[in-house]
Amino acid sequence: MKISKDDRPLDSAKTLSAELADHLCERIRNDRLAPGARLGTEADLADQFSVSRTVVREAIGSLRGLGVVTGRQGLGLCVAEGGNFSSVLRKALVPQVASPQGWRELQQLRAVIEIGSIALAVELITAEEIIRLQTIVAEMKRVIKNLEQDEAGYSKAYKEMDYMFHETILAASHGNFVKMFHGVLLDYFHAGDTYGHIPDEQGLRQHENIANAIADRDIDKATKYLTEHLKPQLKAPSKEF
Repeated sequence: MKISKDDRPLDSAKTLSAELADHLCERIRNDRLAPGARLGTEADLADQFSVSRTVVREAIGSLRGLGVVTGRQGLGLCVAEGGNFSSVLRKALVPQVASPQGWRELQQLRAVIEIGSIALAVELITAEEIIRLQTIVAEMKRVIKNLEQDEAGYSKAYKEMDYMFHETILAASHGNFVKMFHGVLLDYFHAGDTYGHIPDEQGLRQHENIANAIADRDIDKATKYLTEHLKPQLKAPSKEF
């Protein structure tokens, strides 16, 4: 596949859009492109990498959603503004998104962060945050009950609830650095196809058990239930990709 002389060939083991996103991030890092630097239009990138504009749009969409790039009228795609920890972390983790194994490793990292923070969250969580967790679980029950009416719509709603549930737990630990790091990971999974699944009763019970243990301030049970919930993410990455 034709590419510019400054880039390595696209890897056919990855989706074209994911690999293109990987290339664009490498260019930003390797060329030390400053915020606002122009990367080109959709047509420019499609011609440069010999891919369709649909592939380019998918790559741009994922990078835009993660705060790595932005569109500017008359200029096309540009490096996004921002030099804080969150924006730097997003750029650094983008290559992981380009492969199934990378996704799995990010999932493992997320699980380790959550399980490692649960004891502190149980100790420091406020009454308001406990009520928030319980409210989220109640909303999850409503979504499960109405799932057959609109599977796609309610699956999306459940995904939002799941995001807020885990975000609330990390916020309860009151560690801003950990919360920020975890938030970036959740954003990746929230934006990607690998995050979440069709809601089911087992997942609902797991969330309910976690919330109840936290409300009871039972660190051992909260840790146990959260570990069971995240156990699939702790498995070794499969090599069959």
